[in-house]
Amino acid sequence: MKRFLWLGFVLCLYLICSGCGDTFRPIIIPNPPTFPNPKAAHTVVAINDNGTVVPGTAMVVDVSGDTDVSVVNVAVAPVHAVQQTANEVLVVNQAVTGLNVPTTSCLVTFPPTPPNQVFNVCSSITKLNFSGTVIGGTSTISLPIYSGANFVAVAPTDTTAYVTLPTYPPDPTQPLNIVPSVGVVNTQSNNLVATIPVGNNPVALAVTPDKSKLYVANKGSNSISGFNTVDRSSRTVTGSFNAPLWVIARSDSQRLYVLNGNGVVSTIDTTSTAGPDNVIDASVSAPNAAYMLYDGNKNRLYIPGGTQLTILDVSQSTPQILTGGPIAIPTVAPSSRVASDPCSLTSTQKLTVAAVAALPDGSRAYVGAYYEDTVGNFCQQVTVIDVASNTIKSSTAVPGFPAFDAFCSTTRFRVTMAAGGDSSRVYLASCDGGMVNIIDTTSDTYILNLPAPIGVRPGGQQNLPQNPVFLFAGP
Repeated sequence: MKRFLWLGFVLCLYLICSGCGDTFRPIIIPNPPTFPNPKAAHTVVAINDNGTVVPGTAMVVDVSGDTDVSVVNVAVAPVHAVQQTANEVLVVNQAVTGLNVPTTSCLVTFPPTPPNQVFNVCSSITKLNFSGTVIGGTSTISLPIYSGANFVAVAPTDTTAYVTLPTYPPDPTQPLNIVPSVGVVNTQSNNLVATIPVGNNPVALAVTPDKSKLYVANKGSNSISGFNTVDRSSRTVTGSFNAPLWVIARSDSQRLYVLNGNGVVSTIDTTSTAGPDNVIDASVSAPNAAYMLYDGNKNRLYIPGGTQLTILDVSQSTPQILTGGPIAIPTVAPSSRVASDPCSLTSTQKLTVAAVAALPDGSRAYVGAYYEDTVGNFCQQVTVIDVASNTIKSSTAVPGFPAFDAFCSTTRFRVTMAAGGDSSRVYLASCDGGMVNIIDTTSDTYILNLPAPIGVRPGGQQNLPQNPVFLFAGP
């Protein structure tokens, strides 16, 4: 009996000790896989200009079906767009020049003396509401008259957007007395709630991923404006800039990258809560670049410009050029083009590397480039970069066509690119060709193009073919 009592005592003591005290136990920490971003998994959206008379359009391309599944009108002269939520896209419409039909109070006669031309001077944001992969409805957010909106960004909430207003006059009766500003828009109530003065000719915006700071590239005053989003108070940004064109915030919100008009990339330390935000590096140069893409999967910047692509590793304090220098993009030989391609019959000219897209699966980047041949054809191509080795994998020709220099040579984005959310497709939108070209990434070959919609003037007559001016991954 005593033996059983003793065994019972030992068992009880073991249970007590194992249930309390500083006993160290192994813990399994789950490591969930990284899922594709649901905000960019099914479609790409092309924003198309339709001239100075007819509203532009948004065209939705279904990634899985290689078809355009939805087209809606926006407003006159759309220039930029951004996805705000999983089913909402904002398109900013400039509409600052050109004759228009007299159907709105935004039409004014200027100058007041002959030739007395009528101009549309109202900017706006068209809000696209998606139902699955199609646009289920639209609404319009009016912006101040004469403001010339040209860029839109979202944050700090799903109902807030920022829009550049480079020619905003506080007094609309004095349109020449401008105060360049950024407009703060409530996209739930669809109205402008505030304006923030910035430098001359603001052309790009960036909100840090933690949604605490907003930065503005002021091309006309060679400056960067900074603000705290919580109260719109200004931040001091120190450093020298040269006609800045683009700004991108790193995924950890600790660095801001500025692409200057002279090709220099300025790195700004944004870690300080109170500021100032200081330029800590300006050693990298990408001549003739006007745009850069941030790849959060690889923590890289891809910068197309001139005849080359510059790839920067931005995981470090200051960016480092990979591959030992920019990658020279080779020109596709005319002999490799199909016989029906007009560019197959002419000699190549100097290449312009203008666009880039990175696959969400992190395997490749695609570079869009073009040249105009001696008889006026617009000859385009796509080059594939293996991002593991940072080397060129292949180049493929995209069919050419007559260049549309009257408009496309001066538009901000002559060609733009985007990748499908499942990494199966890459798209090259061509302003000159009025189409979206599709690249199959399983074989890295061109497969077909989708023409932009044909514009229709009020009254039913056809307008000129529309021109894609911006392309991005959509809902």
